[in-house]
Amino acid sequence: MSTTKRLYRDVDNGKISGVCSGLADYLDIDVTVIRVIWLVLVLCAGTGILAYIIMALVVEPKDKVLKQMRREHMEEPKEDNDDPFAKYDK
Repeated sequence: MSTTKRLYRDVDNGKISGVCSGLADYLDIDVTVIRVIWLVLVLCAGTGILAYIIMALVVEPKDKVLKQMRREHMEEPKEDNDDPFAKYDK
């Protein structure tokens, strides 16, 4: 089973909407570092607020992403032949 990293909002551990917490999980960095970087972007460039709002609207919450991942791993790829006994018909 391969583990793929997915970006999500961690609403359980987040302060506002979980964007920084989810991004920290994705990048495997301490959440405080992400929050400080985001604060610097807000104070210096002002684009941090817009980026935060966009990510809060676009990125899905953690529980929804985990449900999708579980569903994807439970589905097995189907073969071209739907007959399970076809290999015995030789």
